[in-house]
Amino acid sequence: MLLQIVNPSADIREGFEAFVAYTEDGRTATGFMADQDEKVVVLRDIDGQNISLRRDQLDEIVPLGRSIMPEKLLAALSEQQIRDLFAYLRSGQPLQ
Repeated sequence: MLLQIVNPSADIREGFEAFVAYTEDGRTATGFMADQDEKVVVLRDIDGQNISLRRDQLDEIVPLGRSIMPEKLLAALSEQQIRDLFAYLRSGQPLQ
């Protein structure tokens, strides 16, 4: 968990890769691949909204290559706040 928070792009699990789609009319859409077929690509953006794009209107679609989770989330927190955050996150995990 620490690695994913400190460096979200270090390890992106399959199915959580983000893509950027560029359309012929100059639009750009970023999201997770929600669905696709030979005619349509559906990306799910960070707000959970589906963006349907017709393949014949796509210029290209490429993997983003990094996580869409913001970087440096812990930078504004004190050491104690970071400890408290991880204690809270671990409180929901079963004891091993």
